[in-house]
Amino acid sequence: MGADELADSFDGFLGTIGRLAGELRDDELYSSPENRASAHRFLLGMTIARLEEHVLFEPDFPFFRVLDTRIREGGDNSDQRYLISRLNPGETYRIWGTLGDAQRLEVQIYAGDPYLGSGRMASYLAAEDLKVSEDGTFEVIASSVEQPGNWLENPADATRVLVRQIYSDWASAATPGEVHIDRVGHEGDLRPALQPDDLAARLREATSDLVAQARAWPALVKKGYLDASPNTLSEPFDPGSRGGVPGRWMVRGNFAFGDDEAMVITAWPGSGDYQGIQLLDPWFSSLEYANRQTSLSGDQAHRDADGAYRFVVSARDPGVPNWLDTMGLVQGVILMRYDGSTTPDFPEDEHPRAVTVKIDALGDVLPADTPRLGPEDRAQEIAVRRRHVQQRFGN
Repeated sequence: MGADELADSFDGFLGTIGRLAGELRDDELYSSPENRASAHRFLLGMTIARLEEHVLFEPDFPFFRVLDTRIREGGDNSDQRYLISRLNPGETYRIWGTLGDAQRLEVQIYAGDPYLGSGRMASYLAAEDLKVSEDGTFEVIASSVEQPGNWLENPADATRVLVRQIYSDWASAATPGEVHIDRVGHEGDLRPALQPDDLAARLREATSDLVAQARAWPALVKKGYLDASPNTLSEPFDPGSRGGVPGRWMVRGNFAFGDDEAMVITAWPGSGDYQGIQLLDPWFSSLEYANRQTSLSGDQAHRDADGAYRFVVSARDPGVPNWLDTMGLVQGVILMRYDGSTTPDFPEDEHPRAVTVKIDALGDVLPADTPRLGPEDRAQEIAVRRRHVQQRFGN
């Protein structure tokens, strides 16, 4: 392979970024000024992720890339730290580390991209099934042949492994835990110098994946979220068939209202050990969650005397604990997750429900004893959030 082919691959990647930017600018969502900066940030985040996944990291000498606040990809959960690595199909990998203060830790292997409508979930190890030593350490083997202990099948069509570290109580989760990956039997191998043909191939893979990802998420939001009636929630559903966590319940919704309105969501505690609610933009990226309160977990949220959570989605701070800040978005996405459920069904009388009211009329729908928060209280909450996110991502 000559230098021209490497240059063509590099220039093709850069040109693809420009073409995708043009597609985003032609999108109907881009016509709203509030979505223009986030559209470009979305594309930049997708670019970082594809460069890390295909160009900088490799399955022969694996390291986990982190889906964090830089990337905000694919409906990323504000309560999670995602770790992702490509795999060589059928080979043996060791995933090891410490649990730390994570509420849950789950490991999943994909074949293809089921969350984009192609491929499948190949294997999954739930937090309930993960064997952790008394000192908080764990080891998971991914291989083609079953192994004793924590094991995941790494089949002939596997593409990547995803680890989810889930944090619910941000005020006390000061030790995030560590997760690492090795290709068994090759821990001492010398990594060869990068060659032009190898880099060219990686750039082509990154280009193809960037196109797929950048087009898929806005399309999913428009078809699966914004096409529903404004300010409504779906019935709970299991996302396992699309690459989500098997046994997880999710609720999707949207908001669209003015500065003087609010959406009040009433929800009940699930049977599992984690639940959360968050807001996202029309590109399916989480809203800023370290320095704004755009998400709440079950451990963070206030519960009313009747046992229910009542979340207030609005642009203006209504001075209540369970406020979800739209950051001024006129239109956006709502995601709710319930993990570790111990019952096979989601009781119909506990489905989350929503009502839209004027902010000045919140007293008509919230309990009379709803606590009130002032600016200093809110600032203290934000400081706790910021500290946890810094600790979670080590920055």
